[in-house]
Amino acid sequence: MKKETIFYVMLICLICNVSVGLSQQKNNVNYTESFDIIANPERGLQKYSITNNNYNTNSNYSNINESDITGWRTGSDKVTVIYRYFMLSDFMGSDISQTWIDNIHLDFSRIRNAGLKCIVRFAYTDEISSSPQQPDKSQILAHINQLAPVLESNRDIILSHQAGFIGTWGEWYYTSSAEFGTEGSISSTQWQNRKEIIDAMLNATPVGIPIQVRYPKIKKTMYGSSQLNESTAYQNTANARIGFFNDAFLNNWGDMGTYSVGSQNQNPIGTADYNYLANETKYTIMTGETNGINAPRTDGANAVNEMERTNWTTLNRDYFTQNWTNWINSGHYDEILRRLGYRFVLRNSEFVLNDKNLTVEINLDNVGFARPSKYREVYLVLKNTSTDSIHSFPINSTDIRTWETSVSINQNFDLSGLPEGSYSGYLSLPDIALILNARPEYSIRFANDDVWESTSGYNNLNQTVDIKSITSNKALVSHPEDIIVYPNPTNGCLFIKSYSVGGPFSVSTVNSRGEIVDKINVEGIGQSEAEIDITNYTNGIYFLTLKQNNSIWTTKIIKN
Repeated sequence: MKKETIFYVMLICLICNVSVGLSQQKNNVNYTESFDIIANPERGLQKYSITNNNYNTNSNYSNINESDITGWRTGSDKVTVIYRYFMLSDFMGSDISQTWIDNIHLDFSRIRNAGLKCIVRFAYTDEISSSPQQPDKSQILAHINQLAPVLESNRDIILSHQAGFIGTWGEWYYTSSAEFGTEGSISSTQWQNRKEIIDAMLNATPVGIPIQVRYPKIKKTMYGSSQLNESTAYQNTANARIGFFNDAFLNNWGDMGTYSVGSQNQNPIGTADYNYLANETKYTIMTGETNGINAPRTDGANAVNEMERTNWTTLNRDYFTQNWTNWINSGHYDEILRRLGYRFVLRNSEFVLNDKNLTVEINLDNVGFARPSKYREVYLVLKNTSTDSIHSFPINSTDIRTWETSVSINQNFDLSGLPEGSYSGYLSLPDIALILNARPEYSIRFANDDVWESTSGYNNLNQTVDIKSITSNKALVSHPEDIIVYPNPTNGCLFIKSYSVGGPFSVSTVNSRGEIVDKINVEGIGQSEAEIDITNYTNGIYFLTLKQNNSIWTTKIIKN
């Protein structure tokens, strides 16, 4: 190494010793994966519930018990989603009553208080008969219009809105209707009538709440077969907002009509419908239930395989009971509970603090079956270890809806506004709704040991950042007080101005590794300027040193 280079390395080290503002803090942390079942929001098991006739006749009535559903969340299964069947059988020929509307608000209030979210479906009957299974189209559209304010005011706790309204159970199959047709015999006019229902639902449902349909054929017939990708997903379009529910998961006849197959026992994996749904549910939501034994497809190992293939977010714990018993006996139950929806595991993080510029790298994996289906923000939180004051910085370089398999977060943060002190680092992924934002049960928890802070809903990165006062680094030997370097930071030319230094001197630029990247000699700049072009420098921190005779003046510059 050249003597001059050694001199500048020693000079930088000396500067760092006398000026803590220029010292670098660097820390790496590795994390341990947890295999606990976690009550994370908007994923996992769903529990079933249905309204009854008292819903329309008894004011202030609800058959949801708040303490029961709170127990679902805190119990061993860590349930955070309730499936709610809202039956409209009393309104086949009339508007929805105010008593019924008041009771649905009460339902949502109890769900919110318990810390859960809700999948909603509206239907008119749960029986197959020759009678109409729904009102005429105009009455359904009027009901959807009535429900729009309800959906809007409770948007914070609605996970998805399933396309009910038509057919038994609201599954669009048995309809007994000239307007809508019956599965296997639906004309183009009847498809258009059905599409009007979905269009009305899209208009009545807040944009952040996905719509779900029962079969791939419904979405493809109404909105085309173009498949979603990273560019077209997460937009306010019908294709981007419509996901699926499969209420015959793993059964025969292609999950009882979910997929088009040629025979009763044909495995639908690899069919056009299966491939279409598997792609769409990367970007939208997938939920449902099993409804029968169909070995070997309903065997535990295959159930896990197909949940992963088709990106399952929630699955009904209350049906089909024998399948759940079989999965418990085969040892797959806990894996299913852990992996339904997303499951984020921190692997490692690196914090590098130069002066008050913090560079953060966080690496994690999503080991769940699906990506998160709804947007939420991610924050780096720095908490003062003495005062407990909180400072949050948005991580805008990522979108959790894209977190699939391995994820790396890289971002720089300007901490110049933070008071001097020591700060602990956290990741926070709260709910975007203001009413839920500060509630820990609605924040996402990482699947790691010694990370979750249950009182705040933060994930402790076990990183510490020390912010210290910046002391003067203007002189080591002498320091003319009227030397000015500007603009700093810059991405172009840098100017040095002085009113007192005369005679020849040199200006050297040294990078953070102690290597000289530039040097100029100046004959004298009394009341004048010297110019350094740093356009071609790599972005980062450099040290500018002015040397005259036995005097040295050094400062830090930033190329951005």
